[in-house]
Amino acid sequence: MKVPTQPELTHLQLQAMLRDHAIPKEQLKYIGEREYTTDFCAHPEYHGQVMPWYLINNEHEVPVCDIGSIDAVDSD
Repeated sequence: MKVPTQPELTHLQLQAMLRDHAIPKEQLKYIGEREYTTDFCAHPEYHGQVMPWYLINNEHEVPVCDIGSIDAVDSD
């Protein structure tokens, strides 16, 4: 069995969240797969790789490798 990479695992977690919870599309939306180009310098090990991207708060287009963690937030 292939062990998922951290970005693959994060993508799976995000997809499960979107499936199981009523998260408004304005807050989090999957926008498809794109190449992580050399324009981005945070993770040179991912340059040239195609990966999932998300739109956060209808403002930030973020590759899954740049999402550090997924944490629950109490709404109390």
